[in-house]
Amino acid sequence: MMEYKGYVAAVEFDDSVEVLHGRVVNSGPYPIATFEAIDATELRREFERSVDEYLEWCAEDGVEPKRPFSGKLNLRLGSELHALVAGAAAAGQVSINSWIVDAIRRAVGTRVGDSQRRTAVG
Repeated sequence: MMEYKGYVAAVEFDDSVEVLHGRVVNSGPYPIATFEAIDATELRREFERSVDEYLEWCAEDGVEPKRPFSGKLNLRLGSELHALVAGAAAAGQVSINSWIVDAIRRAVGTRVGDSQRRTAVG
């Protein structure tokens, strides 16, 4: 994953043509930008150029750009799971929100408080 101006891109490698393909993944169901390159340095440059061009296009046309996700998420757990989460949070002496954020971050491979984003290609 790569990040630029709050936008996050996922990257895949197409071995058949030896090209890296990227797409912005945190701006709704449809990516605002896709891009490709043959190495990581060029991929980052293309990612940033694509985001900048998208934002410039929006400004020129008076269109509100799709923004990265807000960070707010309504979650429906069901009463039994809610009770289990509340108990686990209480046992850990943290809020339910903090417990859920920590559990999700562990599931996706980061720790609570990580400010450093990992950049992976491939």
